[in-house]
Amino acid sequence: MKKIAGVIAFVVFPAFTLLASAFVFQGSDDAARGVAIELFKSLDEQQKSEALKAFDDKDRFSEVFPAIERKGLAISKLKPEQAALVEKMIHAMTSSYGASRCIEVAKQTPANRRYINFFGAPEAGKSFAFRLAQHHLTLIHCEFSADDQGEFGPVLLGGNPVNNLWDEEETILLALAKTLDKETLTKLSGPGGSGQAIGKSGIAIKDLPKPAVELAKKLLAKRLDVFSSDRRKKLEKIIDGQGGVEQLKLVLSGNASQGHLQGGNYSWKFGSDSVLIDWQTSGKNHLHMTVRAKPKV
Repeated sequence: MKKIAGVIAFVVFPAFTLLASAFVFQGSDDAARGVAIELFKSLDEQQKSEALKAFDDKDRFSEVFPAIERKGLAISKLKPEQAALVEKMIHAMTSSYGASRCIEVAKQTPANRRYINFFGAPEAGKSFAFRLAQHHLTLIHCEFSADDQGEFGPVLLGGNPVNNLWDEEETILLALAKTLDKETLTKLSGPGGSGQAIGKSGIAIKDLPKPAVELAKKLLAKRLDVFSSDRRKKLEKIIDGQGGVEQLKLVLSGNASQGHLQGGNYSWKFGSDSVLIDWQTSGKNHLHMTVRAKPKV
C-alpha cells in the first residue's frame, strides 16, 4: 500500500504543481508585471540594449504579420531560463484557451524571427510595455502610471497553417452568416484586410436581426476569451465607455457559406472609430486577426 501511495504521490503531485504554476501566471496583471520585471532584470547589458525602447516609441504600435527581421531582442539570443520566462509571460497575458493557441502559433516561427521588446523599464506604478512579436503573433502587456486610461493592444493573431486553432470563432461566424438575407449581407460589406479601420462601413450590432445580434455578441465574446481576465476587463471597459457591445458595428465581406479549410474566403470586423476586432481569411489554412482599442478622448 505504501508503494502505491508513493507512486500516486510521484505522479499526481508534480502534475498538480505544474497546474498550480500555470494558474499563477495566468489571468493576472500582477503576475504579468512580476514576470516582466523578472525577465528584464535577468537581461545583460547587451540584451537590454536590443530590447529596451522609450515607452512612447512608435514601434509599440506597429502591426506586422510577416516573418521579417524586426527591431528588438531575438528569442534565439536568450538563455533557456529567459526563454521560459517569455512563455510564462504568454500565460500571464492570456487565458488557458488563448495561451494554448498562442504557443502553438509561436512554434511556427524560428527563434531568430521571434522578438521581445520592453518599452520603458518594467516597474510597478510606472508606464511600461512588454511585447512579443513574430509571424502571426503579437502580444503586448501595457501599463500606465496615471489611472490606466491608455490603449489595448495592438494584438495580432492567426496562423499559417492555422488548422483548427480558431474553429470555435469560425463556427459562430458561419452560423451568424446563415441568419442574414442578401440585402443585409450587402449592407454589411466593407474593408477586409486585417487591421484596416472599419470607417463608415457596416451595421451596428443593435440594428441586426435578433438571431444575428446574439450570435454577434457570442462571436465577440469568443475573441475576448483569448485574454486573461484582467486584460479582458480592460478591453471591455473601453467598449463599455463607447456605449457597449451593441453600439459596435459589424462588417462581413466575402463568401462565408463555408469554413476557410473548405474554401470559404471571408473577413469580418467589429469596430468603431477607436475599436477594431477582426478576422481576415488570407487563404486556405491562413488567417490574420487584429485586436486594438483606445478610449475616446
